Amino acid sequence: LDFNGKVLQGDRPPSSEWHFHCGIYQSRPDVNAVLHMHSTYCTVLACAHKPIPAFHYMVAVAGGVDIKCAKYATYGTEKLSKNIIKALKNRKACLISNHGQIAYDDNLSKAFELAEEVENLSLQYITALKIGRPKILSKKEMNKVLVKSKNYKRG
Repeated sequence: LDFNGKVLQGDRPPSSEWHFHCGIYQSRPDVNAVLHMHSTYCTVLACAHKPIPAFHYMVAVAGGVDIKCAKYATYGTEKLSKNIIKALKNRKACLISNHGQIAYDDNLSKAFELAEEVENLSLQYITALKIGRPKILSKKEMNKVLVKSKNYKRG
């Protein structure tokens, strides 16, 4: 596809979600992989229009002090793309209201790992909500975590 949705090769039509894929690539030239899925726990939170607050320091893996939930718009529309790009400001992942999640990074492996982590955080947050209101880390603490996590390596 080009950035206007014109098919450049092949004979299959593009995904109905090409708007937000192209929008992310246009707004973030450093991004090489955009992953969109309807993973169970992310979708549960997205259907409740609930962002993921800083209930756990690992929320920082998505690039901010929380994981936002993009406002609802009909799937496959430019409006949804704009809502997603807004929710992704200074972030590498977000939930999409009544839809699912998006994660991106500089390669597919990293984007997939991030999407898995957001799904895991979603499950943990939903579970924590079942026993009460989780304690939320302060923005000051999350900003410390964000600085520290820039050099964090798994394994």
